[in-house]
Amino acid sequence: MTYPKPPESIIQFARRFPDEASCAAHLLQLRYPDGYACPKCGSTKAWPARERPGMMICDHDHKVSLTAGTGLHRTKIGLLTWFHAAWLVATLKPGISAVQFQRQLGMTRLETAWTVLHKLRAGLVAPERAKLTTKCSNPEHSAHWIEVDHIEVGGPQARADKREGRPANKAIVIVAVEVHAWHGEPDDRDVPKGKRSQFKPGWHTRAGRCRLRVVPNAGSYAAQKFMSECVEFGSYITTDYAQALHLVGHAGMRRYERVNASEDPDPLPTLGRVVTNLKRWLMGTHKGAVQAQHLQAYLNEYVFRFNRRDIPWVAFNRVLALAVLKRPALEYEGLYKHTWVHPNPTDPEAREQDLDF
Repeated sequence: MTYPKPPESIIQFARRFPDEASCAAHLLQLRYPDGYACPKCGSTKAWPARERPGMMICDHDHKVSLTAGTGLHRTKIGLLTWFHAAWLVATLKPGISAVQFQRQLGMTRLETAWTVLHKLRAGLVAPERAKLTTKCSNPEHSAHWIEVDHIEVGGPQARADKREGRPANKAIVIVAVEVHAWHGEPDDRDVPKGKRSQFKPGWHTRAGRCRLRVVPNAGSYAAQKFMSECVEFGSYITTDYAQALHLVGHAGMRRYERVNASEDPDPLPTLGRVVTNLKRWLMGTHKGAVQAQHLQAYLNEYVFRFNRRDIPWVAFNRVLALAVLKRPALEYEGLYKHTWVHPNPTDPEAREQDLDF
């Protein structure tokens, strides 16, 4: 599917989508790229209903909303607000908190802003997304591998039992990051404007895509399950000497290197940068106010934006395209009663605790 190029600034965005009708036309193109077909009768003869933007009526008088059966099912918020919300989520590199979101969109209740953000986060995971891989079509890249490790997210370390190997007030997250290496000039995307003369040719590495998942523990079963679902068979893996990651070969991976963290101060440098940015985002934008049962949703948002950090104009359309896929709609009650399981679900045992960042 080819997505139309969206605006590149907030001023252009306001000009491109000035009203509900323009948003409905764009949403129609995203949801039905091959042309509208009535879900009730299959008729392709249809036109927008006058009384409500976003409503289609076919020649058999069937009226169907463009958001029916999607993650925005039965929404009471206008399409213009949803478009602004998608623009903020997709294009702001540091993300946006619910409080800032409420102010930007002029919402009266913080709970509504928080729910809208989670509705968008629920659609940031593609149902059949490609796995991480060490295969690369760029001829300039000479080496590729995937760095994998466990990290702890949460407050000060306090273990309930040393034998458990699991902190009492931390969540355990497994991280995998693609690494591309080459010798020569640095990538233009990694050099600040006007600073190229300061960089000499040499060995360079750059992060590709990443995956993050909350796991119930740092055991080998959860690690192998993650690897088999998120990393392509036969990929080269770099890990530390953690016992759970010694068995990645059973998940169809070929070990590339094992680094000893006690001997190397920066054993997994690319993964370390990704994790550092993640924790700064949680502490800076969200002030550490992330509950354990919703942590996976925030990780999904971070992964989505990180993997599209160089193409925000594509990310905007991708947010909308994923939001209107046929999938269960997130309800306000499910969020507050913790019955909603975020995409890329974790073991229920891992969602019982609250994190104190």
